[in-house]
Amino acid sequence: MTVTDDPPKRRRRRGDVHKATAAELEDLGLNPARSAAAAAALRLATEMDSAIDPRESAAAARELRQAMAVVRGLATPQEEGDVVDDLTARRDARRQA
Repeated sequence: MTVTDDPPKRRRRRGDVHKATAAELEDLGLNPARSAAAAAALRLATEMDSAIDPRESAAAARELRQAMAVVRGLATPQEEGDVVDDLTARRDARRQA
């Protein structure tokens, strides 16, 4: 290979990591078309799925972990009741009865 030769292009594939990342972004209510952090996370997931060298995969995994921490911080909190909320709701219902 000479200096002017381009390295062979690696085929990008969307595998399990991409699917899982896309599903989590959907659960968080983030659209990659509107969030650069979400789009970056998907790109890193694709890099993990496409990596041939374990070092490439490890580096992409590390970056994906960091990107997803940022993405989770950007997501609006979802309302989920916990045990205390359930007990409070039952107590309020008893008081009204």
